[in-house]
This record gives sequence, C-alpha cells and structure tokens, in this order.
Amino acid sequence: MYPAFLIRAGIDWVRHNDEFKDSNPYSRCVEAVKICQQMWQELRGPGDVHLVEPAGVAAYWAEFFHAEDPLPDELQWREGLLKRSAQYDSFEQWQEWFKHTYRQVYEDDIYWMGVLTTAWAHTHQLEVLYSEDSWEFRAATPYLQTSEFWKFESHMDTVADILKNVWDEEKVLFEDLGFTLEEFAIPFLGKAECLDFDTKKVVAVYPPAAGRDKEVIELGEMVADVVLPAGDTWYRTMDSVIFAHDYLDATALITRARYVVQSKRRFMELSIEHDQESARLQASAEGWLVAQAAY
Repeated sequence: MYPAFLIRAGIDWVRHNDEFKDSNPYSRCVEAVKICQQMWQELRGPGDVHLVEPAGVAAYWAEFFHAEDPLPDELQWREGLLKRSAQYDSFEQWQEWFKHTYRQVYEDDIYWMGVLTTAWAHTHQLEVLYSEDSWEFRAATPYLQTSEFWKFESHMDTVADILKNVWDEEKVLFEDLGFTLEEFAIPFLGKAECLDFDTKKVVAVYPPAAGRDKEVIELGEMVADVVLPAGDTWYRTMDSVIFAHDYLDATALITRARYVVQSKRRFMELSIEHDQESARLQASAEGWLVAQAAY
C-alpha cells in the first residue's frame, strides 16, 4: 500500500465516521493522524512512521479546503479562513493576526500550523509541502479530489508498474546521451496521484560539455499529469483515453508516458548545445511537448 494512499484513506474514513461528527475540524485532524499512524504500524511496520504526522497534517488540510462534501462545520471554518487569509499578502502577518485573535485556543503545534499555512496557500495559489521538520510553499498543482481518488484506486498498482518500466527504459536513453541521473530518497510520503514517484528526488547532471547546472526532474508531477491530467475545473481526473469506459488501456498509457518523458529528454538534449529558449523552439518544431517549462 502506497504511503499517500494510506493517508488519504485514513483521512476520508475519519471525515465520514459518525464517531467524530460532533467534533471540530482541528480535532478530526488529530484523530486522522492517529488513525494513519495506527494503519501505518499495522501495514508497513515502524519504519518512517515519524513522517506520518506531517504528511497526515498536510493531506488533511488540503482535503479540508478541496472537499466535495464539506461538513457544516468544515464549510463554516473554510469560508472564514479563506475570507481572512486572503486579506494578507504576507504569511507572517496572517499568522500574527490569527495567533492574536484566537489566542485562547491556539497552540504552537503542527496542527494549527497546518491550518494557517494551508489556508494562506489556498488563497494565494500555492500549496504546502511538509516534511519531518520543515514546510515550504510552492506553486499549486491540480488537486486529486477524493471521489476521483477512489475511482483510481483499483488501477494504482498496475499503472505504477507500467510507468516504472517506462522510466527504467528512459533512464538508459538519458545515460546514452551523456547524462548522469542521481536519485535521492527525501523525507516526504508523496501524493496519491504521483504513485510514489515523488518520494525521491531525481537530479539530472548534464554532460560536462554543456556547462549547465544540474536539473531536477519532477518525475512525480510528470506521472500525475500523464495519468490524471487537470480537467475543466482544474482538478485532476482520470485520462479519458487511458481509462476509456473505466478499463485501463495499457498501450495508451505507455504511449502517453513515453511521449512525455521523451519530450523532456529531447528538450534537455537540445539544451546541451543551445540556450533554453532555442532548445524549446526546436523541440516544439519537432513535435515534442514543451508547453510547460518544467517539462
């Protein structure tokens, strides 16, 4: 069971459990983390269990702000938080106002910090990444809502295996061009749509002749965009070709995945001898995917 799947499942169970319907969103976050930690110990053992709390907090508050079926108290909290946080250009100012206004209940813990960071991020087109001892804002990526998450669940293992094989093949081709690919484990349990490909950092080292800095390949987001691209509402949905009539078309998946990764590889190959804009124009003329700079 993927770490991100376990956490999303635990959060969804708590949000819809009658046992917690009379609590509040903060208390349900605490309970969700406890449930996730318990599931983790039972299904995965003690390794990395210390990462479950920050991952659970981040995932819980992300779902809180994106939930399709908010509970009455969630809706009330959400509207109030977004109305207030949108008024502050600085996170520090927003945090100071909140801590002062709600000083009777506020504590300097990861759960309240999750409220503050996620609310402010949501109103400033950002998202929050938590690790064991730090957090950071980054540009928001499309969100996988829970209904779509459960529709995708039965396909996860098969899709991940196929994509791993595609990536293993492509790594050899990167290396044939003179690139060195370095992979590092990072203290992050990932997002469900990234299928564990975002739990490590992939860094491409250019051939010496290029004279270019190392480049991070955002493999997790590439995987998510292949399988669950953003729909009309900016939320992720299962690709209609790959999952036509709810069946997995493995050929379509492989074809799409190869095209995305090969587009990245060709762009980087052209960047060895050309500046990035020239490389982008050339790759586009050849029919590769270059609309998004990260790819």
